[in-house]
Amino acid sequence: MKKRTVCVIFCHIMVLIPGETIGSYLCEEIMSCTETARNSTGNAINDALQQFIWETGNVDWLKFNITKKEKHFINSLIGTLHHRRKRQVNTTVRTRREYRMLSHTERFNFHSAIKNMKTSGQYDMLANIHRGIVVTSAHGGSNFPGWHRVYLLLFEEALVRINPTLSIPYWDSTMDFDMDNPSNSIVWSASFFGNGDGFVTSGPFANWMTPVGRLTRNIGASGSLFSKQSIRSLLSLCRTRDILDPTAQPQFNLDLIQGGIHVWVGGQMSGLNTAAYDPVFLLHHAFVDLIWELFRRRQEQYCGVDPASDYPSSVGMHAPERMMTGFTTYRNIDGYSNFWTRFIFRYAPSPSCSTARSFCDSLYLNCDTSRQRCISLSRTRLGESGTNFASMLRARAEESTLNIGPRFRSPPSERRTQDFQMRRRRSGFNLIGTSSNPRSIQSIMRAHAQVASINVGPRFAAPPSEPRTQEARFGFLSRRF
Repeated sequence: MKKRTVCVIFCHIMVLIPGETIGSYLCEEIMSCTETARNSTGNAINDALQQFIWETGNVDWLKFNITKKEKHFINSLIGTLHHRRKRQVNTTVRTRREYRMLSHTERFNFHSAIKNMKTSGQYDMLANIHRGIVVTSAHGGSNFPGWHRVYLLLFEEALVRINPTLSIPYWDSTMDFDMDNPSNSIVWSASFFGNGDGFVTSGPFANWMTPVGRLTRNIGASGSLFSKQSIRSLLSLCRTRDILDPTAQPQFNLDLIQGGIHVWVGGQMSGLNTAAYDPVFLLHHAFVDLIWELFRRRQEQYCGVDPASDYPSSVGMHAPERMMTGFTTYRNIDGYSNFWTRFIFRYAPSPSCSTARSFCDSLYLNCDTSRQRCISLSRTRLGESGTNFASMLRARAEESTLNIGPRFRSPPSERRTQDFQMRRRRSGFNLIGTSSNPRSIQSIMRAHAQVASINVGPRFAAPPSEPRTQEARFGFLSRRF
């Protein structure tokens, strides 16, 4: 009794401390204390303290290098989420659907809201969070899926303030993986993500600037998209520790497998500190979250496991009771709560088809009846050119202008990626066609990437390239670097 009374008094004293001077250690002490108090005295004290914590911005914001205005905006989003969680009422539950299942109007509205956030600075405010300490506190351990679930919800709350009908769509990249050439998927057209071959110059996010340079991609260079087989394997397990670091086997490791998609997209998406500056990040992680949600449903229905409490034993930054980096209203384990998909959002199933039902309910998907699955249309169906040697070299060169820092871990690159093909061709691949001067595709890419980093200014006028040059033989350099 005395211990509880002391705890309650301590909590009340902490609430009275003004300003933003409480450090993360004291914050953790408060939360630990209030949890004890709540168990004995109800939710009132905990609710008051939660409100206090997000309003005072109890985050080491210096690590995020953001302004007071930005801090206030992010805290207001956290506050909205907290208010909905505190009330736990059945307000409108948002539904996240596959990107290609949106109508033209719905897709336009989503793109418009994202561009609105970019113009106002809100997009970069939120993207700035996914860097620095987050690289270790929200990756490589038990906190990975829960932290990213809360992070997506903040983006979604910001979108809803612009247009209440919106939710974040997800990008089911298995429907691209099943194509002959995933790089030609319709999602890399101007109607969806925009081009994926170098600087993004088409689509809704064309000519975006990021802290490390122009928004850039290099799709299909390395890494791998999600495959249906990799997801089936992951969903065959029952315990969260079996799909997350440090205990998961590589073929079941959700954090590792999803890193392959980051690397496959390339550019900013391939860097741990820069990935969130590309809106592809949001739709990719919505799909990662959907996979986790399918895993959680299986835990409940077939494994007899409560997903909300199946937080793997962890210490340090991934400890269950540690405050979430950037979102100290919540503990790491709060990301595992069933509340989010019960009261805030849910997922529509990914498109499917069969021999009996040979359509996918989307103009942008085809039913492969031989495999009974939906696959993405090629962007060539919209009159856009597919991936070619020229665009591949351009993407490599333009990606080389970025300093993205540490890259995501990834499974080995799948066989259709450029890196896999280069490894096969490295010995004896003769691009010029003479034994006296063999040039590998790798060396040509390297040379053009290095040339692209030089600002030479105006170029000499010249006659048409002669037949043995790279430009004449392969049609690249149609766009000068």
